Amino acid sequence: LYAGIVVDTKNFTFKAGVRTFEAASYLKRQGVDTVSVKQLFQNDLETYINISSVVRNAELINGDIAISMCPAGMKNAQLIAARAADELLNLSGIAAAFVLSNSGNEVWISGRSLGEINVQVILEKLGGGGHLSVAGAQLTEISPDDAIDKLKYAIMEYINELNKPNGS
Repeated sequence: LYAGIVVDTKNFTFKAGVRTFEAASYLKRQGVDTVSVKQLFQNDLETYINISSVVRNAELINGDIAISMCPAGMKNAQLIAARAADELLNLSGIAAAFVLSNSGNEVWISGRSLGEINVQVILEKLGGGGHLSVAGAQLTEISPDDAIDKLKYAIMEYINELNKPNGS
């Protein structure tokens, strides 16, 4: 149960209110081993190196939106993409992150934000969905380069819609 709380709140960062902390406190009093939960979510060295590589290769759009791509053939690419998107949000100045991974003619996109940018709305433009701060999309019959271009276009559309004066 404690592990679920940690995952759902991204380590007590998102959607964590008084009741969340009360529940965690209760579980701690009942003997939950917080160290074993931490160990449950540890990465192996290869995964960490792959996440770091994807983060390192990110490019910025509009100054605060990061986009990166998992290299072709990367083991556990969808997992790496999701974790790399989370890691990008740990960098100062990044408000949203999108990481793409591909297999054959399919490209998956993991989108994350701190809440200021609605990644759900952006990825809905590509047929995906999710939540304001966590969303995804799966594109078929498309190359990784074309998927990046479509994502950039959807991001620019979103930014332009935000900047429209009311009533236009």
